[in-house]
Parts: sequence; structure tokens; C-alpha cells
Amino acid sequence: MFDRLLTIRFVCLLLPACLVMGSLPTARALAAEPVTREMVLTSIEKAREYLLKQQQEDGTWQLKSRPEQTLVLTSFTLHALLHAGMKPDAPEIQRGLNWLRQQDPVKTHEISLLLETLSTAGEAGDLKLLKQFTEKLEAGHSKGTNDGAWSFGNTEENYAHFAALGLYEAAQRGVVVQPATWQRAREHWLKRQRPDGGWGSQNSQHSRGGITAAGIAYLVSTQHRLRAGQADLNAAGKPDCCGPPFRDAAVEAGCRWLGDHFTVTHNPSTDPLADGSVGYLYYLYCLERVGRLTGRRYFISSTGRRHDWYSEGAAYLVAHQNSITGAWKGAPVLLEDCEILATGYALHFLARGLTPILVGRLEWGTGTGVDQADIAVSSHDTPAAAWNLAQFTSRLQGWPKRLTWQSIDMNRAGAEDLGLAPVLVLDVADAGLLTEPQTRLLRDYLQQGGFLFAVGGCRSPSPDLAMQALVERLYPEGETRLRKLEGAHPVYRSEFPLSDPDSGTPLVELWGAETGCRTAIIYAPEDLTCLWEKWSPVALPGRTKKFAQYIERSLQAGVNVCALAAGRTLIRELPRDSSKRPQTDEARVEHRLLNIARIRHSGEWDAAPRALQKLLKAMNQVSAVQVATKPRLLSLTDERLFAHPLLYLHGRYGFALDQSEQQKLRTYLQQGGVLFADACCGASEFDQSFRRLVEQLFPGQPLKRIPVNHELFSRSTGYDLKEVRFRHPVDLQAKTTEERITRSAPEIEGIEIDGRLVVLYSKHDLSCAIEYGDRIACPGYVAEDAVRLGLNIVWYSLLH
Repeated sequence: MFDRLLTIRFVCLLLPACLVMGSLPTARALAAEPVTREMVLTSIEKAREYLLKQQQEDGTWQLKSRPEQTLVLTSFTLHALLHAGMKPDAPEIQRGLNWLRQQDPVKTHEISLLLETLSTAGEAGDLKLLKQFTEKLEAGHSKGTNDGAWSFGNTEENYAHFAALGLYEAAQRGVVVQPATWQRAREHWLKRQRPDGGWGSQNSQHSRGGITAAGIAYLVSTQHRLRAGQADLNAAGKPDCCGPPFRDAAVEAGCRWLGDHFTVTHNPSTDPLADGSVGYLYYLYCLERVGRLTGRRYFISSTGRRHDWYSEGAAYLVAHQNSITGAWKGAPVLLEDCEILATGYALHFLARGLTPILVGRLEWGTGTGVDQADIAVSSHDTPAAAWNLAQFTSRLQGWPKRLTWQSIDMNRAGAEDLGLAPVLVLDVADAGLLTEPQTRLLRDYLQQGGFLFAVGGCRSPSPDLAMQALVERLYPEGETRLRKLEGAHPVYRSEFPLSDPDSGTPLVELWGAETGCRTAIIYAPEDLTCLWEKWSPVALPGRTKKFAQYIERSLQAGVNVCALAAGRTLIRELPRDSSKRPQTDEARVEHRLLNIARIRHSGEWDAAPRALQKLLKAMNQVSAVQVATKPRLLSLTDERLFAHPLLYLHGRYGFALDQSEQQKLRTYLQQGGVLFADACCGASEFDQSFRRLVEQLFPGQPLKRIPVNHELFSRSTGYDLKEVRFRHPVDLQAKTTEERITRSAPEIEGIEIDGRLVVLYSKHDLSCAIEYGDRIACPGYVAEDAVRLGLNIVWYSLLH
């Protein structure tokens, strides 16, 4: 499911000699060699192994000097292991969960952590316990001056944070939490925010990183639940989707504080005398939570400086992990010198890199840290929409359990930011904010295989016209246009059935724009994001069953679009390498290498523009024959045609060659050239046109299927391809790519002249699979076998 794992580079930090046993420093370290994605995954695995070795026979994790912390350590460690990819049914996890189920916690953080762990495990039998502990936690609210908080000693802010997280996770499992609980908790925390945007301890006038991050997560989680429970319908009985734009000023101020004081080497504070080692790992743990809840990749300072919190933090943690044991160790305060707890904190942070991004939401000016009059700014009334879509999808069978989303500020985004998300969500009311450079950036993203999901609504006076205009800007030469999708389109069956079973009429109105092999843009005239915002995993009082189903259908439409676009092949949250590669010798001599030409014809000749280039790059990697990886684009009347041993032709729609083009192609084939063609996505229009062309070129000599024992499919040519994998169309019964696959003999047809195949043709898709991999919805060969078939065809052509 995760075959698009991307190699990454982080900013890494030196490991001083005094830290070889894995303890964390109190001052900044210096930049060093970048760390790869594989190193991060290795670090996570070593941490998991360390924690599992520390588990006791009864399923607990213990600190001999602090036996009263056993429940806390066990809950927190189990949650860290689940967060880092272990399955709830693993024996070690089950032993720990069984021990937890027998406990009767009385302290705020004990109840909270137990709630969070059982909720994350997600076992149906724990629902009764979750309800019991939720009621217990709600009854533990402080009164009087601390109304809305949960108190525990002099560090109530930390434990209030755990309480909110525990309740939030329980609510995600369907446990009812009283709205008054969320409201009182939120009001308490708002009153404690300092003028600089941060939070600090009760007995201090200074703001501190860990408590500030905890406060932000606290506000976001409570706000999600409060907004989900707001009135659903307006006076006209319609969904209330046109209220004033919502921006959480307290959250933005808190995130700006983190941007202004950003560091991953210590717990920042406005107090210059503060010990940065105190609460450092707790700070990173809370920082990860804020990034996930708010969809932020960057914390941005008041001056606009961006900090890639995960990349920098992961680099620092990997560099300071104990290379022998796999553990971390913090300062001897707040129990962070306990290696079990310290490693749990670090593992929580690093595991963020294992969380696939479902969608990226395009925004303008949000979280920039500075308001500038010349910067376009969007304003959404749906801050939890993308989060809710990710949470809803995570609950479905066959999908990852911890999907997330990304907020993408187009005023600052680059290709790497867009490329992290397989689907970008756009409110068409913001389409007019796209500058020309941003339009080119979005166009490049779509050409590289990305997907745009646009939604309408009342924020735009004419959403349909705005969407039409956007498509025209993205494709000014008219390569594609927006059309209403019929019920037979794969988007209506990629996950949920969204068309009437009798009439075939779509249950959700969707429009699409096709580019080459696939639908690259889908537009919903209805404001689906408004409905996503209203989703609640808990049945809300006063909400009708009909309206709840209406909201769920809007989420199902979002899931179907994501399933169609990503094929469940989701990119992980580890950023790709953005370093510039120097020009290679191969690039400098590209023009001297053997070159294969693409043919321009009257139809859609460029449906998969990079397929041939990818095929030729693969050939250079596995073959001694070196070919140019930038194939020339030629018309059939170009005299340079005869300098190329192989011509490539493909498309999705009908086409025709005039008499002069036919004559030139016939002469080329008779003089030793070879034509290689395939129908993109098995398109019948192209197939009919190509067969008609072959009849015109060689009357009375139709295409014939090449037998499986032909040398074309043998090791003497390249790969042994007597059996290949065929990918069938998206189907409701086939939930995964693997279920869509069957094995059979390859079906390549040809025309033979004097014992030599001069035409090689596949009516089944090769090019779209080579271009986009197995994410596409249409039928054809599996990507790996499509590449191998293509290579055998090229090798055969060159050998003969």
C-alpha cells in the first residue's frame, strides 16, 4: 500500500563525544551530514526493539525506583508503539492492554493516558471502559479559580493537556463527551494565554515551549469538537455553510510564538535563565501533536522565517539516539531521565514520518506569521474539514489507521510542498488568488501525477464559472475541458457506491477534467468541505439521521476521490530530497546517444508525456545499450525520421494520417524501422484508429497476436514474460490494487515483413502504467510488467 516511499534528506546535527550513550544536550549542536529516510526508519525500529525488551512478563513497563509510575509508563509506551506502527493484535501489545484493563486509575494523567491508549488500540470490547473513564475524567474538573482545568500538583497545564487528548481520542471512538466539558476547558486555557501568544507555568511570568505547544493542541482539539456540535441548519433548513470565516486567533498567536522561538535542541523559553533541558522531550512530543492537528509542515516566525519542524527534529533525535541500546535519555526532571519515558516521547515524534498524508489543503496567507497588504489571503470557515476527512478515512478497512493532512500556503509553497500530497483540495472561491507562477506550479504538480479536488459553495458568487476559468488557466491551449461525470465513472465506485443501483444516476454531482491517461481534476459544485467540518464520530443530539447520512455521503465522496487519485498509494510525511543534482556526463552527451522518437499525430498524441522517457531511463539502468532519455518529438513528414531505429505512437482518442504521412511511415518500416504503439488505458477509439491505419499501410495483412513462445517474450531478448500481471478497472469488490490483478500471457500484436516484426502494438495499456504506476483507475498491465514489456519491445527492435 505504501510503494511510493520517498528518500529524504534532513538537516542533521553533530553527535558530541560526550553524548555517545544517547543522553540529550542542553545546548545547540552543530549541523552535520544529512540523514536519510532509511536512517529514520532504522531509528524507529531500534527504539521499538528497546522498548519491547523492557517489557515485564505481566505486560507492564516499570521503573524500579518509581513503582507508582507503572501505569503511566505502560500506557504511554503502548501508545508510542501503536503510534509507531505496531498492530493491536501483537502479543506484546495485547499483554500490556490486558494489564491496563484491570487497573483503576485515579489521577488525571493516569486516566488520560489510559483513555488515549485504549482508544488508539480501537478494540470494540473496550468501549465500556472508555465510557467509564471518560465519565470519571469529566467529573474531575477543577472548580473555582481553576474552573475548566484538571489539577495535579503545580503542573496542572501539562496534565490538562493529557486530559484533553484522552477525551478527544475517546470521542473519536464514539464516546460522548459533554459539550460543557469542551467549553469550560477551552475557556480556562484561553484565560491563561500570555500577551506574547505563549503559555507558561502558573508560578512564572515567562512562556515556555512545551506548555505553549500543549496549549495549542488543547485549543485545537476542543475547538474541533465544539464546532462539530454547532447548529447544522439555517433558518431556510439548509446546511449552514456560509457563516463568517473562522480563524482561531489564539491558535495562530501560539503557533507564531513557536515560530519566533523555534528550536529542536531544547525547550525554548522567554526566560533567559531557564534550563532548556527541562521538559525538552515533552516539548517535542507536544510539537508533533500541534503539527498533526493543524496540518502544519512549518512553524513560521513573525518575520516570515519558516521552520520545517519534523525534518529538523527528526534529524536531531536520530543523531542523539543511543547507538547501542536504541534509547534516549533526557534531563533528570519530570522523569525524562527515565529511558523508557524518554524513548516513548522520541518515538511519538519520529512516528509522525510514518503517517501518510491523505490530502493537502490549498490556502493563502494562513500561518505566515506576518500580515502583508500585498499578500493574497484566503479565509476558510472549515478549519477541521481536511482533518475530519483524514480521520473518517482512517476508520475504513484497508486504509492506514493514522492518516493526516497538510495545510499548504500557496504564497510560500514550492513543488516539494505540493508533491507531498496525492490530492490537493481547493475552495474555488480562492481560485482567483492564484498568481501566474502559482498556476504554473499547480499545472506542473498535475503533470507529475498529482490530483486537484475543487469544491464550490456560496463563498464564490459563481463557482461553476470560477472553476471553468481555472481549468482554462491551467490548460490555456484547450488540452482538456470540464465535463459532468456520468454514473459509470470510476469515481462513483472506487470505494463507496455513489450512484443509484437501478438508474445509474450519481448521488453526488461531480465534474472532471481528463489529462492523458486519467482524470486529474474533479470539481464538486456543492461545498463538501463545509459538510466534512460538521462530521462527528459521535451521534449528536438534535441532529437528524437524514442529515447525518447527508454528511457521511459527502465524506464518502471525498474518500472516493482520494481512492481514485492515489490508488491508496499514499506518500508518507517524510519530505523528498530537494537538492539540485549536478549535470551528469550522460546529460552532456545526451545528443550523441541512440534516440527514439515520439510521433505527433492528429489525435491526443501526448496522453502520457513522460512514459517513453521513464522507459528509456529504466533501459539505461539495466542495459549496456545506452539511449537518449529525452526522446525527440517528430511529425511523420520530418526527414529526421529515418535517423531513429524506433518510433513510438500512443493515444487515447481516434486519429488519422493523411496519404503523405502514411507513405512516409510505410517507407520507414520497409527500410528497417520499427513502430511501437499502445492504446492508453485500452482506449477503444485509439484501438480502432490504429487498426485502420495498419490496414492502410499493409492491405490484407491485419495485426496478429504474437505467440507467447516468440523470442520477444524470452530471455534471449530481455525478460522472460511468458506470464504477466494484468490490472483490471476500479471495482467496488476489489478494494486493493492486488485484488484487481490477474495473471495471463502477454497480448502483443504485430505485423511481420520478411521475418521481422515491423509493427508492435498493445491494445492494453502500457504507457499510462509506466507514467503513473498502478494508481490509475483504468485497465492495463501492472506497472512493473508494463516496463518490462516495453523494454523487451525496444530491445527486440534494436536487435532486429
